[in-house]
Amino acid sequence: MAFINDEKVDFNGTILELLEKEGYDKDKVVVLLNGEIVKKDFWNEVFLKQDDYLEVVTFVGGG
Repeated sequence: MAFINDEKVDFNGTILELLEKEGYDKDKVVVLLNGEIVKKDFWNEVFLKQDDYLEVVTFVGGG
């Protein structure tokens, strides 16, 4: 069981797979794994583990 933005998720896979499953726009988010920014180049290589904490920050335009 991992956490994404404070919600428990039962998911086995990569960061990229989780973002796609949850419907995030990959061009408008930053991902932190256990408090550390993960570069987009590695999203398909990093597998979530038990008790990992993933924070997905979405950019929103305004003015």
